[in-house]
Order: sequence, then structure tokens, then C-alpha cells
Amino acid sequence: MSIRQDSVARVEQLCKNYDETQVLKGVSLTIAPGEFFVLMGPNGSGKSTLLSIMAGTNSFGSGIVEIAGKDICEDRLAARECIGYVPQESFCSHFLTGRENLWYFAGLLGLPKSERAERIDELLEMMGLEEDADRRVAEYSGGMRKKLEIATALLSDVRILLLDEPSTGLDPAVRKDFLSLLSKINARGTAILMVTHIGEDAEMASRVGLMVSGEIIAEGTPSELTERSGLSTSIVIDASPRSEELVKVLSDFSLERRVERFNGGFRISSEDSSLTVPRITDALHQSGFEIIRVESKPPSLEDIFYQVAGRPIRGEA
Repeated sequence: MSIRQDSVARVEQLCKNYDETQVLKGVSLTIAPGEFFVLMGPNGSGKSTLLSIMAGTNSFGSGIVEIAGKDICEDRLAARECIGYVPQESFCSHFLTGRENLWYFAGLLGLPKSERAERIDELLEMMGLEEDADRRVAEYSGGMRKKLEIATALLSDVRILLLDEPSTGLDPAVRKDFLSLLSKINARGTAILMVTHIGEDAEMASRVGLMVSGEIIAEGTPSELTERSGLSTSIVIDASPRSEELVKVLSDFSLERRVERFNGGFRISSEDSSLTVPRITDALHQSGFEIIRVESKPPSLEDIFYQVAGRPIRGEA
């Protein structure tokens, strides 16, 4: 893999062992300034280990890790000043308020007292926590706690955020709001490297990497990965009655005449859904079916992961 010189983070041929188990097998990765890179992989694939090494909190056997041109081993303090790291484990005190947590970490980071109040107020507003700033973190929801941790990571003028499974445990509505917040942070120029085992989390990424058993097996933009996978767009149909006659009608529009049944109706594959959807709709009307829905669905990143890796992402590596 070629290594880009204009990178805010660079990893080259990184190897890591735990006892006799090799968890990273020559991983190479570059993150460009302002990029949003999502690394997808199942639990146990090595992605959290990679992130902790890049954050300077874990050792490694061999390879190169640079943050903003600074070697993580030879110039550790300077490199870590460029990083905002949010691990999976919660690190904010539940006994303090949100504002008190930020004041505490601002002190640890050496942020001048004259700048702390303004910076903390700015971050609380950015996270949508200003009205809850003086409540104890014990009273916060999971989404609010994660936002507070992101604010803590942004106290310094960091170049890149390293986020380890930040949306795990959040319900769909809260996750959507949280991911929208990350997009806004990225739009301000902060690069983001996020690891996840949830395909929906990667849909906003500028680039996505797929990781299995300590190796990055593919990377590219979501559209590039879709094209390389060879997966076609599926069309989801539900109509009444769900009869064998309905299956026969749908098979005329499906690649290889295959119709998949599932709880929400039926699914078929199509090379050009923009043409096929209206044709299916017309055929169902003419055959007297009551249409509930006919909609196209491009392959998800989890579908692509399964196609490339030969295994589902939600499971053990």
C-alpha cells in the first residue's frame, strides 16, 4: 500500500502480538487532513488495538506510527498533543457535573485558566449540552455522556479524533443525532478515525476500511467499495395478498428469477432499479395486487463486508 505524505496520521507495516497471538499483521493506513475515515471490523479484529497504539496508550512490536509528522515513539508528547482520543470505556466522572469534568481535564491538559471558561462554553454549546452543563454526569443519558467525552477530547486544538466504537449502546435516534454531530466536527476541519462494527456508522465516511483478523483487507470510498463488491441493488416489495401468484409476477423482474421472502415482504435483485421499480408497480396494479411498498435498496456496507470478507461483521473475528 502506498503511503501518502500529506497525512495527519500514518501507520506503516504495524505489527502487534499478545503473547503468541498476532493481533496486527503489518497494518498500513494513512488519514489525510480533514478526512473522515471509518474502520469497520467485527469484535476481535484488532481495530481497537490499532486505535490505542495510534493514541500512544499501547505498545507495538514493529512498524511506524506518525501523527502530524511526529513519531509516536520518538516524539510521543508532541504527537499526543495532536490527538483527541475517546476509548470505549467511559472516562468522565459520574460524581462531577459536565462542566466540572471539562474544567478538570482542561487543567490536566494545561489549558491556560484565562482561556478555559470560553473554550468550555464553546464546546458545551457545540455538543448541545449547555442546558445540562451543571447536572451531575450520573444523570446524563448514554448519548449525553458520549458527547461530553467528545468535548473533552476537543479541549485542545487537536488535528485528529480517534473514536473507538462511539455509537455502541445508543438507540437509533440518538445514534443518528450523534453521528450528525461528528459530521459537523469533521466539517470544521478536524480529521476523524472511527472504528465500528456497525455498518450504518460508516455511511457518512469519506473513506472506509474493512478489517479482519488483524489485517485491512479493503479500503476506498463507500461508492468504490460498492462497485468493487459486484453487489447489485435490491428491490423490496410488499403487496397483498402475499400469494404464489405475487411471487411469480416478481420473478419476471428478478436477476436469475430469484425472489427472497422475509418478514417485511419480498426482495429481488436488479441491475437498474430506476427502470425496474416502475415496471413492477405497473405489473402489480395490472394483476390486481394492493401495493404496500416498492422501493430500491442499495447494498449496505455490512452487505459489502460480507461479500469481501466472506463472513458477517456482527460476530467474533
